[in-house]
Amino acid sequence: MYEVDTKELKIAMVEAGIKNITELSKASGVNRNTTAEVISGEIYPSSMVMARFVAALGIGAERAGRIFFKQKLTESVS
Repeated sequence: MYEVDTKELKIAMVEAGIKNITELSKASGVNRNTTAEVISGEIYPSSMVMARFVAALGIGAERAGRIFFKQKLTESVS
């Protein structure tokens, strides 16, 4: 399973000149509460939300993959 690399997401925000959750929400068109929950790691975003964040942040596919498809290490492997 995957999780969001919230640290890398926050770095991408800073690099894009986006200072806070509200700015990312406005730039991406994603609800502020949803944006906050993704950034805090509470929820995993839908593909639509990911695409909107990627566009708002101006990041490439490779970096987006690292941010949104970080391997979840807390699961046990059988």
